[in-house]
Amino acid sequence: MWALRELTRLLEKIALAVLIAIVIAELRTLVAGGDRVHTFQVSLIIVGAVLMMMAAVGPGTNYERDLSVMGRYWGSRSGVKDTGEPRGPVLTANAVLLLSGAVAIVLGFLV
Repeated sequence: MWALRELTRLLEKIALAVLIAIVIAELRTLVAGGDRVHTFQVSLIIVGAVLMMMAAVGPGTNYERDLSVMGRYWGSRSGVKDTGEPRGPVLTANAVLLLSGAVAIVLGFLV
């Protein structure tokens, strides 16, 4: 059951990220003017490449450690006990960013 739940969450997050990429590309297209289709394609490919670069940061960065420390701090203050490792696989931000970037680049070439 967890596999279906995590797959659904992954697809939802990818769809949201690609939608945001399309909106950013369309806004850039409206600002830049010129050939709308070509500008939209290039913008979508660039946004997809940026998403894939964000995925390449990897786990264990300072930012991730800071978020983990803050989460434990606020969790302990609110009375929430840390249960340790989550059960089953969890959705990582890297997977969402990598797959969203790939989808945005493919859409950029297909449009």
